Amino acid sequence: MLLAMKLKLSWKLVWVGVCAVLFVIVFFFFQGVRNPSWQGLTMGTSYSITIADRPRSAELRAIQSAVESRLEEVNAQMSTWDPDSEISGFNRFKACDAFSVSPEFAAVVQRAVEIASAMDGAFDPTVKPLVDHWGFGPDADPEPVAELLKAVGWKKVRVENNALLKTNPDVQLDLAAIAKGYGVDAVADVIASSGFTNFLVEIGGEIRVSGLNREKHSWRIGVENPQPDGDIFQTLELSSGGMATSGDYRNFRVRTDGTRYSHIIDPATGMPAETDVASVSVISSACMDADAVATGLFVMGAKKSFQWLETHPEFEAFFILHSTNQTFTVRATPGFPEQQ
Repeated sequence: MLLAMKLKLSWKLVWVGVCAVLFVIVFFFFQGVRNPSWQGLTMGTSYSITIADRPRSAELRAIQSAVESRLEEVNAQMSTWDPDSEISGFNRFKACDAFSVSPEFAAVVQRAVEIASAMDGAFDPTVKPLVDHWGFGPDADPEPVAELLKAVGWKKVRVENNALLKTNPDVQLDLAAIAKGYGVDAVADVIASSGFTNFLVEIGGEIRVSGLNREKHSWRIGVENPQPDGDIFQTLELSSGGMATSGDYRNFRVRTDGTRYSHIIDPATGMPAETDVASVSVISSACMDADAVATGLFVMGAKKSFQWLETHPEFEAFFILHSTNQTFTVRATPGFPEQQ
């Protein structure tokens, strides 16, 4: 009798243990992963994502897989460094006939042309020959700048349905100043379509946020210091929209005389842009738009930029301007979030 009671008690203890384990598994399954963050490489740079919600483990794996697939699609469409991409195929296409592309690629080119028109060509998606000439692209182009300029100009390309057409067979696209922003938006759409509303997406410094961070505050965003050894120049809080930054301090080359020049090309002159702007950060509802506009504002310089921004209130901007003795001054539009 005593043995039977001990066995019965043992089975009860085992059953209680099993139930406890099952409870923990079910509890954490429904609780989800708290504040997941992950990083990776894409578009020749890095990306990072933080979700301030609690996706379940299976949901998180599905989101991560969907994000990777979407980034691969964007690269396959818009990377000039990939010889098999859509943009590389278009650039090799030496004819003025229609060149069929994916709807997403056509939409980005169309938006690039619209922004180029609005900025009177300060941003221009057809600068690839000049980018290559100055050593920032995948190909070498030793042709004189004056010759290359003949195939540069946003009016030389147009979108019809899902096809691109050139007016000059030598026209080539470079979407580097809009593709990262588009990639950020594309990833944000993947996460939002999964039902999550609190997240941050960053690709190469271009950002889009939604909702609140893990501390239930607006996302805290840093504006990088233009100094070579600098860290964060200013911080701001943002709960929606995208922010992109263009500057002359991260991607540059050095001439034989020791002076340096930026990767940002002035489409009007064919030369690396030289203005009073060290850095400009732009906020817009879409990171893609902020990305392109930041490049155009850098090329314009501060005076023309603020004149342009007065007539385009859908954008807010924060400028770090070159001053004397390697110092900087700052200027921002009235609606730019207060700096911390």
